[in-house]
Amino acid sequence: MKFLKDDRLEAAQKEAEALCQRILASGLPADAELIYSGRNRLYAIPLKCGVSANVKVFKQPGALRGIIYGALARPKSLKSFVNAEKLLSLEISTPAPLAHLEERVWKGIRLTRSLYVCVHDAEAEEIRCWELREDRDELVEALGREMARLTAAGVLFRDFSPGNVLLKRDSGGGFTFVDVNRTDFNVRSGRRMMTMFRRINIVPEETARLARAYARALGEDEAAMEAAALKVLRRFLWKKDVFLATLKKLIKPLHRK
Repeated sequence: MKFLKDDRLEAAQKEAEALCQRILASGLPADAELIYSGRNRLYAIPLKCGVSANVKVFKQPGALRGIIYGALARPKSLKSFVNAEKLLSLEISTPAPLAHLEERVWKGIRLTRSLYVCVHDAEAEEIRCWELREDRDELVEALGREMARLTAAGVLFRDFSPGNVLLKRDSGGGFTFVDVNRTDFNVRSGRRMMTMFRRINIVPEETARLARAYARALGEDEAAMEAAALKVLRRFLWKKDVFLATLKKLIKPLHRK
């Protein structure tokens, strides 16, 4: 990612904090561009200081979950901000965090709305379907080395997917990570680190290719790593198939009525 100079970063942070307040008070500005819409929504919004910001609007939780995030657990917006700061301190790339804001009711017990703002990196791209890329071999080798670096640092992204691992196209190259609220630190379990192979690429041949690159970067046995990675992938796909089959069984009687 591009690191902002201290004075520019400070200006962007102050403006982002004010932007969060305005969004919660009166909604999104007219120049907000929707980038992603799913469980949460992501917008690109230009700041007056010249920085383009990503604003993540988290799904509004129900009453029970709102109480959990309001009184018992840290909200996702706060976790995103704190985790991003930790990652940058470990020299692991992620868009610079600018602000977070939470709205609470019932004397602060229930969380209702939350926002997270970071720098928008327009030069990064997703690595979905990397098997179709001309630079596939170079990308896989680089990703294997990056995964080994994460392992050495004890950093585990629980949402390690091709949409959250971005390839940087600036002069520095490498990877940057987004959607970091579900990040664990000080992970020393090799078995847990293997969960990175669950859905980074569901094509078995590409998972095997990445596993061998990861093993080479770690200095471990390639065949053993490949077998372990494919086992993780098969288990993930099996669970997914079981879930979908169960869902179909539940929905089918409803269609007959």
